[in-house]
Amino acid sequence: MMSGRQTLASIDTTLQQLRGQIAENEERIAGYATQKLKLQQEEIEQFRELGRLRLEVLTGDITVPSAFETDRTVKELLARRKESLSRLQNDVKALEQRRLDLDRRRDEQAALVDDAARAIDEAEKKTQERLQQEPEYQRQLQAVQDLERTLQHAQSKASRWEEELETKGSSYRNDSLFMYLWNRGYGTTAYRGWGLTRWLDGKVAALIRYSEARINFSKLQEIPLRLQEHAERIDEQAKEAHRSLEALDNAAREADGIIKLDDEFKRQESDLDEIDAQIEQIVAEQRALEQELATYATGNDQDYREAIDYLAGELNRDSLQELRRWALATPFPEDDLVVNRLLELEEKEDELETGIEEFKKMLAGQQKRLGELENLRADFKRRRYDSAGTGFSDSALILATLGNLFNGMMTRDAFWRVLEQQRRQQRHRANPDFGSGGFGRGSAWGSPMRFPKPSGGGFGGGRGGFRVPAGRSGGGFRTGGGF
Repeated sequence: MMSGRQTLASIDTTLQQLRGQIAENEERIAGYATQKLKLQQEEIEQFRELGRLRLEVLTGDITVPSAFETDRTVKELLARRKESLSRLQNDVKALEQRRLDLDRRRDEQAALVDDAARAIDEAEKKTQERLQQEPEYQRQLQAVQDLERTLQHAQSKASRWEEELETKGSSYRNDSLFMYLWNRGYGTTAYRGWGLTRWLDGKVAALIRYSEARINFSKLQEIPLRLQEHAERIDEQAKEAHRSLEALDNAAREADGIIKLDDEFKRQESDLDEIDAQIEQIVAEQRALEQELATYATGNDQDYREAIDYLAGELNRDSLQELRRWALATPFPEDDLVVNRLLELEEKEDELETGIEEFKKMLAGQQKRLGELENLRADFKRRRYDSAGTGFSDSALILATLGNLFNGMMTRDAFWRVLEQQRRQQRHRANPDFGSGGFGRGSAWGSPMRFPKPSGGGFGGGRGGFRVPAGRSGGGFRTGGGF
């Protein structure tokens, strides 16, 4: 079995691996973008070479971008960009350090929470062992068991007679003459019939032996009601007896210092929740900065776009295209060399742009998975699945599905379903079904070693915790069943 804290550590490791991949991807994109700028600057240099080869440049009829002006403008934009990027990277590093510090504090605090939970579990076990030897407690426990057993018998009888009413009563309900007299209250003080009507009703009653059938049908309807009333009275007695037993449980827990241990556990858990809230706030800020950082990595920041647009504008000058056309039309080999170099540079630019687009798509998928993993990690901690009371049965399956989520082969929701299916309660020493906890009416034994925040079910809150010992029949009540 894999503990909750081990599972959380695996999620953290996966997050760090994914962040490392994102950083590598951003570095590749930034490198490609830098190369693209250098290629465009080299293109302008080649156009300058063409200008020098053409005599018209000397006479001023063709304008070639000034090397000094171009280099100065691009350097200014890139210097401004570098300064902004450096500030942003420092902010990201500072946030990451704050989060790492909080993660360390959280590990320490989570250990304190687990220690507090185990202390309660150990104390409850000792208290339960003591109560097993106390005659007064055992008498009250036996009284509750007897009443619960009696209640189950009473409810079983009432349920069977409900079924009896449904099956045996149908022959009466389907007899139109009988139901006519029944609904008119014939044979009772509620009957209101005069003269000919009374005489005809009497004939019908004699014909179908209504008097005997009315008695039987009345009994058939009355018995389930009486049994249900009896069961409700027993239920009230059982509730009262259970409250007395629970009071003994609570008194024993208080006498043995478990109430104080509970308070300490809640205080430690509250401190853990506060740290988690701070981590979530930092993660939100971190995600915002990471998104901003991604715009730099993908070349979508304002300074880089201005540099690219500036160089593109220079390269699209009519005068430069005139130089290209002139070089292609002349037979001089020097011109051909420059033009061939321009073509090579343009081809490399296209290749770089294709690579940048592919890495951008990959980066978008990685950032999406990072957000899913961050949310999953927050939910995991919020539900306290890393507590001492929770484990996951198949560690290999958890790690494999976490790897699938990391690789984009599984969604967060699908991974969460696997977590829910594999979640198991880890061993604890105290018995959550001890004493008042074994009857489905709630329990005084609140050891946090149980599931912290169950998604469904749990120990208490519903009926069915008590079982009638084998060999005892729920029957025994019989009526004169002539109907």
